[in-house]
Amino acid sequence: MSTRLEPVEVGAPPGRLSEWVIAPVRFNGFLGLSTTRNECVISPEFSCFGHQWRLQIFPGGEEGSEDGYVAMYLQNRTEEAIEVKSNFIVKHPNGGEDVSDGWVNIVKFSPKGALGYDFARRSKLIDYLVDGTLIVEVHMRTNKPGHQSSSFVPENPTLQNMLKDFGNEETADVKFEVGGTVECAAKGRRKRAKTPTNTFHAHHFALRWNAPALADMCKVGDDSPTTIANVQPEIFKHLLYYCYGGKIDQDDLQSKAKEIIEASDRFGIVSLKLEAEACYVDTVELTLDNIVEIVTYADPKNLALLKEHCMDFLSSANKIEASE
Repeated sequence: MSTRLEPVEVGAPPGRLSEWVIAPVRFNGFLGLSTTRNECVISPEFSCFGHQWRLQIFPGGEEGSEDGYVAMYLQNRTEEAIEVKSNFIVKHPNGGEDVSDGWVNIVKFSPKGALGYDFARRSKLIDYLVDGTLIVEVHMRTNKPGHQSSSFVPENPTLQNMLKDFGNEETADVKFEVGGTVECAAKGRRKRAKTPTNTFHAHHFALRWNAPALADMCKVGDDSPTTIANVQPEIFKHLLYYCYGGKIDQDDLQSKAKEIIEASDRFGIVSLKLEAEACYVDTVELTLDNIVEIVTYADPKNLALLKEHCMDFLSSANKIEASE
């Protein structure tokens, strides 16, 4: 004979959150807003769940933002904490794909506190303006009355802390000099093009776990930088950011897929190489004229997804030819 106690709930169980509440915030004349880093525009206060809120936007990004990104922060203006799940959504004016981001889990807003992140590239948001106005829908939901969690357990902060230290010269123990000359193909022959030289500071432990070949090229505490040739500084910055747990913007991944594949392969960043390869497979247009060139490129790089994509294309082409 046993006695069964009532379930012990940790956090908010599924189904006990309120319905979504949507607050559209209109930033008129978005193109005219300052893009100086750390300069922001703050909306008037609006009320939701008995609290006063404001949306804060940094058109040129805040201190820790990636270049070209717009950052957004939601501010709790009330002298009481509240746990809220929130998303920012910018709808496409012509019915295309929305730009959206938010917290996966419910998070705690402290009294007079604010939470936010890099939302999207400014260049992308410009395509979503309605008569020059950026319309941000703030979607919010909270625990239903009677089910408010009595305590707040924060998420593991390791990833965010890693990203905060990205490019920190004071704590970095290795550095790289990237640029100068880059080999490129032009009309069937190789040529060398000059590029600006950039210096990057990094932490050896982040490279040791995520880019082992790159980590082996440098020595902790060495005053002279490790020279990296045949890689564009922009691509190298993407690789370092990824090693710190950052996510490369989809637009950059698509436009620079081959460069990221080659650099990732060179420095042993296996997961990024696979991500860039998958993106390249989704965007490359195969034809009977370029199929040999692409297979020749895929084979020495061990790009299994790309080779499979090419084989599928040839199989389909053969079936069409046979049916004719």
